[in-house]
Amino acid sequence: MATIGIKEFLDKKFTELPFDGEWEASFGRPEKNFKCLIYGEPGNGKTEFAVKLTKYIAKFTKVYYNSYEQKHSKSLQDALKRNNMRDVTGRVIFADGESLEEMIERLGKRNSPGACIIDSRDYMGLTDKQLQLLIETFPHKIFIIICWEQGQKPKGQHAKSMLFMVDIKIRVKDFRAQMRSRFGGNHDFIIWDKKGKAAPAAQANMFDVLPDEDETEVITADEEA
Repeated sequence: MATIGIKEFLDKKFTELPFDGEWEASFGRPEKNFKCLIYGEPGNGKTEFAVKLTKYIAKFTKVYYNSYEQKHSKSLQDALKRNNMRDVTGRVIFADGESLEEMIERLGKRNSPGACIIDSRDYMGLTDKQLQLLIETFPHKIFIIICWEQGQKPKGQHAKSMLFMVDIKIRVKDFRAQMRSRFGGNHDFIIWDKKGKAAPAAQANMFDVLPDEDETEVITADEEA
């Protein structure tokens, strides 16, 4: 195992993602390969926040969203419409519950996405050891894991162990993302302001399907392959 002295360590350069605005206020300036755990009770905005985060990260790298919980469903499509995901067409692919083996194969391909989102750990049955395998196999990629909550903590021992494996821990409650980031920031991220002060007009009601003139384009993992 390689060692490094104090001077070399202090002179070492790390690549940060240039987050700005509300994202920097919440996340700080994370490394380009940060690890994140998002948890919360049903109906509090986990997937909505994950879609927003997916769109933002797509500014910096391609994103692979492995949707176990909602799969290729109308509810997920509605979330994409609410967040104008057409803006990042070609930068995001959605898998319909790919297995760990399929994920490893896909992420190992040349020019594969630099960020991987798993929604959710509970539906996939992802263990802490499997997450460790993913991180060790792909050390330069972003991993974002979504999981359920029980007693204001991630549900299950595997999810609790993952808290110690990530750089950013996010509890979603009442459409607010409560941040604990090693990179600074740590202001709550407002997913939806019920008073309408922070939410875009298109999100005045998170549960209304927006009128649309055409269908939102969704690139599936199969089409990408």
